[in-house]
Amino acid sequence: MLKILFLCTGNTCRSPMAEILLRERIRQAMLTDNIAVASAGLRASGEFLASRGATAAMKMRGLDLSRHLSSQLTTQKIQAADLVLTMTQSHKAAVLEVMPAAHTKVYTLAEYAEAALDIDDPFGGSDAVYQRTAAQIDSLLDKVWQKIVILAGKNS
Repeated sequence: MLKILFLCTGNTCRSPMAEILLRERIRQAMLTDNIAVASAGLRASGEFLASRGATAAMKMRGLDLSRHLSSQLTTQKIQAADLVLTMTQSHKAAVLEVMPAAHTKVYTLAEYAEAALDIDDPFGGSDAVYQRTAAQIDSLLDKVWQKIVILAGKNS
């Protein structure tokens, strides 16, 4: 089974949106036995619900983030993942600072999609800001979907 971990700062906005968007693709492709997805935050402290804006952005896509609870990144989570996709270069650098050996499996989501951009943190922004962030993540997931499916086939 391919294990994917999305990572952002607090695990209340970007990484939970990426997690649920990818989880829905996995469900639709009937690959739930082949691909597992989770998310965590570099600075997550405690278990917090997804932000209101992230929850609303996902609700508009027919997805439910209401049961998401934030999770702190640990070295065990990095080790357990086959692929770690971060939202920014600074998130990637922070992971590699803690675990340099993970360099073969840590990418920004944009980098994995062969794009050159960070996904800005929408925290505290308007619903429109969250919608733009969700659309950006969704677009990048479209670009990496086939890579993920192929990687999952290799991990079977």
